[in-house]
Order: sequence, then C-alpha cells, then structure tokens
Amino acid sequence: MLWVKRIACGIIALCLLCGGIKLLSFSSYAVQIIGFCLIVVGIALSYIAVIQRMPKYNFWITLVALGLGFALFLPRDFITNNKTEDISEKKVEKFEKKSAKKVKKQKKQPNFKFSRYPRISGQIEVINANLFYINGRYVRLYGVDAPDNDQICSDSKESSYNCGVEAASWVRGWIDDNIIDCYILKVTPNATDIGVCVWGNFDIGEALVGSGWGIANTNETNMYVAQEEKARKYLSGLWQGSFYTPEDWRKIKKETHNFKIKRKKSFGSFFSFGSLF
Repeated sequence: MLWVKRIACGIIALCLLCGGIKLLSFSSYAVQIIGFCLIVVGIALSYIAVIQRMPKYNFWITLVALGLGFALFLPRDFITNNKTEDISEKKVEKFEKKSAKKVKKQKKQPNFKFSRYPRISGQIEVINANLFYINGRYVRLYGVDAPDNDQICSDSKESSYNCGVEAASWVRGWIDDNIIDCYILKVTPNATDIGVCVWGNFDIGEALVGSGWGIANTNETNMYVAQEEKARKYLSGLWQGSFYTPEDWRKIKKETHNFKIKRKKSFGSFFSFGSLF
C-alpha cells in the first residue's frame, strides 16, 4: 500500500513539474510565477515520495533562493526569444497573405486615353449636373451620377433644399462660358451619348464628384470613388446633409407617378329625387 502511495505521489509530482516548466515558457511574469509555484510543489511531492516525510525549512529556503535567482538574473528573452520570433514570422506571413488577397480583390481602374475616342468641342448648356447639351447632342458624364433638377435633399440644419438645381448651378458657375471637350465613349439608343468631358486639363466628372454635387456611378467604373470618399469626409455638397441617391430618387418618382386612385361607383344620384323638387 505504501508503494502505491509513493507511485501516485510521484506521478502527481511529475505532472506538476511538466506543467510548471511549460508555463515558464510564457512571456507573462504572472504565468511564470504560477509555473514556478507548480515546480516547487512538484519538487516537494517528489521529496515526500522518496524520503516519506515533510521537507525541513532549509529545503524551502533553497527553493525560494533558486526562484529569486531565476527571476532576477535569468534574461527574459532566454525563454521567450524563440517563441517571439516564431510569432513574429507568423504575423508577417499572415499580413503578406492578406495584402496579396486585397491586391487581387481591387479592381483595376480604367486608364482612358481620350484621344482614341471621337471628340466634340464647344460651349455647353447644362441640363442637369451630369447631363450637357453640346453641338446638338446630349452627353451624360461617364461614371458620374448627379441629382435631377427636381430632386429635394436636406442640408446640415435638416432644412429641405433643391439639391438638383444647386448641383447644376455649381457646374454652370465652374465652367462658365469656356470651351469644353467631350470624348464620346458610347452612343445609347435614347440619343444621349456617354462620355468624359474636360475643361483644359480638368476632368469635369472628377470635379463634380470631388465637390460633393455628384456621386460615383460604380455600375460603370470605380475611377471616381476616391473623390467621393473625400467629399463625404469633408461634408461637401450633397454630403452636408441627407439625401437619396439620384437612382433611388428616380425610382421613387416613377412609383409615385404610377399610382392610381380608384373611385367607387355610387348609385345615389340615380335614386336621388332632390333635383325634381
């Protein structure tokens, strides 16, 4: 029976020693202290299993001295250096993989060479903020959406204003009577061309989105997304308050115009004899 107790005590001591050594490999001092305590208890149980009596005070003094020496003189990096290097390498690899995925997900921005497309030049008439009339043709700005002239938005004080008219006025004031070049990218069946219009070296679509009076039409391209984010950040133009996207506004208008009021037929006038008297 005594040997059974010794073996059980030895097994417990061995488990405590292994667990304590494992905890010493952690970088936290608190965890290392717990590991040291486990080692002390494991050594004490080993002593009890072999000698069959409780250790004397000099045994505990020796263990405490060893623990203090470990805490004061053993370099912290001696244990944790290899583990830190492994963690750092894993973090670098993980970061590189994430970066590679982001690069793959990013859409390539179209780099147009406008000189390859047909050009029309002249003074323009601003119909909407992103729709111009030039040399007998209607041209809508590529990659840009803007409010129609009848769209209503809310400003920073939650007061309603005609944001469509404001946006168109901004374009008129900015362009003035200057000569504009429009490069036609696509001709649509409804006689409205889609193109990029420039004033000298300035892209009008880029300026419109950057001022906040237009938004990037990501259904066509992402080339103006950065300008939209900048306008949103500085609360410029439409972003000063709240508004429906121009696309949603048009849908709301269409639904509003399509509803019909059904009137119930009344037979009261047929049976009413008030007009006879």
